[in-house]
Amino acid sequence: MSTSTSPNSASPPRPSADTTRLQRAWRRGLTPPPNLNVVEWAERYRRLSKESSNGGRFIVSRVEVARGPMLAATEPGVRTITLLACTQLLKTTVIENILGRFVHVDPCPMLAVLPKDDAAETFSKDRLAPMIRDTPVLREVFGEAKARDAGATLTHKQFPGGHITLVGANSPTNLAMRPIRLLVCDEIDKYPLSAGGEGPPIDLAEERQAEFKATSLSVRACSPTVAGRSAIEASYEESDQRKAFVACPHCGGWHPLEWEQVRFDKDEDGRIRPETARYECVECERPWTEAQRLIALRRVEWRQTRAFTCCGERQVPEIWEEERHGVRRALCRHCGARALPNEHAGFQVSKLYAPKQTVRETVAKFARALRRGPEALRTFFNTQLARTWKEGADAPEWQDVYARRDEYLSGTVARAALILFAGVDVQKDRLEVGIWAFGRNRERWLVEHRVLPGATNRPEVWADLEAMVEETWPHASGAEMTVRDWGIDSSGFTAEVYAFVRRQAGRPVHAVDGQDSYAGAFLGVGAKDSTAAGRKLRRGLKTVRIGASFAKQELMGCLALHRPPEGKPFPAGFVHLPRDVSEDQVKQLTAEELVTHVTRGRTRREWVPIGGRRNEVLDCANYARGLAAMRGWDRWREPHWRELEAALGIERPRPAADEPVVAPEVAARTLAARNQQRRAVRRSRVNNRPMR
Repeated sequence: MSTSTSPNSASPPRPSADTTRLQRAWRRGLTPPPNLNVVEWAERYRRLSKESSNGGRFIVSRVEVARGPMLAATEPGVRTITLLACTQLLKTTVIENILGRFVHVDPCPMLAVLPKDDAAETFSKDRLAPMIRDTPVLREVFGEAKARDAGATLTHKQFPGGHITLVGANSPTNLAMRPIRLLVCDEIDKYPLSAGGEGPPIDLAEERQAEFKATSLSVRACSPTVAGRSAIEASYEESDQRKAFVACPHCGGWHPLEWEQVRFDKDEDGRIRPETARYECVECERPWTEAQRLIALRRVEWRQTRAFTCCGERQVPEIWEEERHGVRRALCRHCGARALPNEHAGFQVSKLYAPKQTVRETVAKFARALRRGPEALRTFFNTQLARTWKEGADAPEWQDVYARRDEYLSGTVARAALILFAGVDVQKDRLEVGIWAFGRNRERWLVEHRVLPGATNRPEVWADLEAMVEETWPHASGAEMTVRDWGIDSSGFTAEVYAFVRRQAGRPVHAVDGQDSYAGAFLGVGAKDSTAAGRKLRRGLKTVRIGASFAKQELMGCLALHRPPEGKPFPAGFVHLPRDVSEDQVKQLTAEELVTHVTRGRTRREWVPIGGRRNEVLDCANYARGLAAMRGWDRWREPHWRELEAALGIERPRPAADEPVVAPEVAARTLAARNQQRRAVRRSRVNNRPMR
């Protein structure tokens, strides 16, 4: 029996499994990726893991406030996103959805940076792996991971068109290993200041984006920590500072939800009653019910709120354009132009926007934190309000100080200023000189802050300082003023400073030594020259010892004083700044804060820099203050002030014989204020002593 071999009689060959996969991959390659933003992608494809409290389809309206940050990932012009947010609300979800959207729709090399290597592994196992497992499109892109597959390790996962690498911020090698387009940095306040001594981790990672400069995206997320030392706070301040506005159910006005608008009652013992907590509108002051708050959270408008300068005027955003890409851009109220760039989009969100936590629960946490002390209160501010915790209550905000500048210009002396003192801070490549004027009522004026560039181990920069010693400054009366005393910091470059001071013999030029003391601004004079036998020379070089901690605390208290209404006298101790003082100079003047440390049961307070700011202006002010104390500024009486005025050609009318004498005011939180309070207590004790 023969078997037919005719091709017509044989059945067509069935495609193999490899051929089917090849055909499917070919069709998928010819199909363009869907043009979806992060919100559209998440609602269409994302499946929340069973470990989540909301397993199943992702629905952004459950936490409407998350819509804006996700839309910013594809907003035209945005290159950096900052999420300053409370805990357990939107940070991780936003990061996951951004990663998932780019893996599926716009594949590229990605880098996720966590505080440490073990945190990176935890994120991979607890967050990334479940998202891939439960989201079908991602499971198809990554395929089934195999242990022997080098492209699918715990911290490095490859996919067609890119990869995701997860590293710790403490490893400079991993941060600089390969070029990337999408950078995600989570919990950045826990990063080390420097990765292996090579620089800030975020800066090292962002250098890897150079090859994708036109299309790169950097996402930074964290809850804030301590004011001035919080990396997420600094990043948010650099952004356009978007805030979530909601509509009041009563008046319809739009405003962001702020903790200052939360109201509650207290019982007879002064304890907070959380059951009375409610939110009140900032405009109509009517309270909201919890149902009204939840309804208001269904529609959120993100608006730019950073102050800007346009048409020659400093403005706070009051007018915004229509919403596009999830944000309303700020407009100038004069010309109507866009006032702020959107290259860096910043978002701040507190638990007041959380649908699952009521205002009463938030107030209950606040009451509990108050009972437990400062550390618990700090945690409340960081995790619930998404606000930094200010440890140094003595340090005023530099923006407040900058806003109350005077009308006089740098290089001129105001009429009420009667004597000049100068402080010089010595750096390796420059000298910084602060000229300060002092007058009645403990008031002082910044006359000028000048930088003399040049290596301080060379004579040129010292020649510039010597020429400056000969200069004069015009007084408002028309007279020319010279500096009464010059104080040069001798702590860092001792030999150079001592040599310069010796050359200025006969001039009021002193070497100063700042010390950590609260005893006073002027602590005395120390002899430095001695004989071969070690005996101090009476007429040798001497240094002026200055209580730097006292001067800082006094200055911070004085800088916190408010400017009085027009026509009213200035408060005692008021610090005047010229109209053209720069923001950087004011930042330096308020560059340190008093922080309390508890080590082995012992409490220690020290002044620490805020956010790495420079502090040369502050140091110069302290040296000038110490010299003023050395000359007796704190104890001068009216006859001395009249002598100074007479030298400037200022005539001051004498008070009438029957005019009451008003006791001089003293600045709050200064040594004079504390001494005044002690004297009052002593007088009270003497007056109330029973008679024998």
